[in-house]
Amino acid sequence: MAIDNKYGKITTEFGNIGEDEPVVLFRARDVLLPDVMAYYLHKCAERGSPKKHLDLIRSTEGIVGAWQEANPDKVQVPQSADYQPKE
Repeated sequence: MAIDNKYGKITTEFGNIGEDEPVVLFRARDVLLPDVMAYYLHKCAERGSPKKHLDLIRSTEGIVGAWQEANPDKVQVPQSADYQPKE
C-alpha cells in the first residue's frame, strides 16, 4: 500500500510499494497528463532509464491518448475539489 496526498491509500496488484511510501497518482481524465508523460519520458531518457521503462511510458502514453480521444466529456483541467488534507 502507498499513500497519495490527494486520493489516500493506494494498493497495487504486486504490493511492491512500501506502506509509508508517498506516491503520485495521475488519472487519464487529467487534460495535462499527456504533457506530463512526454516530459517524464524525456527526463527518463536523459538520465539513462532502461529501454523497457521508456517503452512502458510510451505504451501508457498511447493508452491515455486513446482514452482521452474516446472520452472527451470526461477529460478536464486538474482539480482537487474532493481533497481532504490530513491533520
